[in-house]
Amino acid sequence: MADERVESQGFFEMLWDCDHCETKGLLAKSQRHCAECGAKQNPDKRYFPKEGDAVQRVDGHQYEGSDRQCPNCAAALSAKAHNCTNCGAPLDGAPGYEVKGVAAPVKPAKPKRRWWPPVAIILVVIGLVFGVWYACIRTRSVKMKVTAHKWTCTIGIEKFGDVEGETWRESVPRDARGTRCHPKQKSTRQVPDGEICHDERVDKKDGTFEVVRKCKPKYHSEPVDGDWCTYTRRDWKQVDQIATSGTGTTIGCPTKNLPPTKVDEQVGATRQGRKQEVRTLVLGSESCELASDPKWRGYADGSDVKVEVRATSGGIVCSSL
Repeated sequence: MADERVESQGFFEMLWDCDHCETKGLLAKSQRHCAECGAKQNPDKRYFPKEGDAVQRVDGHQYEGSDRQCPNCAAALSAKAHNCTNCGAPLDGAPGYEVKGVAAPVKPAKPKRRWWPPVAIILVVIGLVFGVWYACIRTRSVKMKVTAHKWTCTIGIEKFGDVEGETWRESVPRDARGTRCHPKQKSTRQVPDGEICHDERVDKKDGTFEVVRKCKPKYHSEPVDGDWCTYTRRDWKQVDQIATSGTGTTIGCPTKNLPPTKVDEQVGATRQGRKQEVRTLVLGSESCELASDPKWRGYADGSDVKVEVRATSGGIVCSSL
């Protein structure tokens, strides 16, 4: 993403209102004194023009002009001015002052919303969460007797032959055959689409302000297509499985009617595939599958085991074993 672009839109005069004669809209840079009564400008009370007036530069203000000349400082003044806006004659020579910055005006606050609707919604959500926890998640500790150990051992049977697959063109295996591809959206990309700009007014603390335009690039998403391909290649594929099951802690995996584990890759050849063992611990009418063989064997038949069960349903929380 590109950085924010900053561009000056020019400098404009701020405004001030006279505290003494209530003349309003005086120019803060060129009119240091009130054109009606000659009172000195109070820099702490400068303000920004309204939004609609901010784009108007200082030219043509009602107290600007050259209809007459100040006898004290020779400043050119409008015929409408009663006192010099430059020196405020005869009030010239007032002590200096510290200029305070004026913050840009903020947008009016939105009307306050009533507080109770969101609070009511939050309370309802809390009630629902508590209800779900109380009915479905809450647990209690109980002792249960181990009644049996059960096991299942499964060995897959794989056959070498044609296997179909699909992937993006760049990932198609080198030994693939009969590759067929079609366009498909793969991702998206961000494309520049103009700018989003806003103007800020910065008090220069000398009676003027600068309009600064700040712009950030705007983007829109466009789809990026790729080639999605289907293909055929020679590989091993599970076509069957042989399983045994029983009780006790001694697992007896299948040994009969099994093909060899290592064979040449020839079409139609078979071999032993992945072996999978499932260990189940039976506690009363409930049961849990345990991945750890030592843990499974560690619970003796007939022993009492402390477990967590759902408070409502009574189902065992197997992770507590």
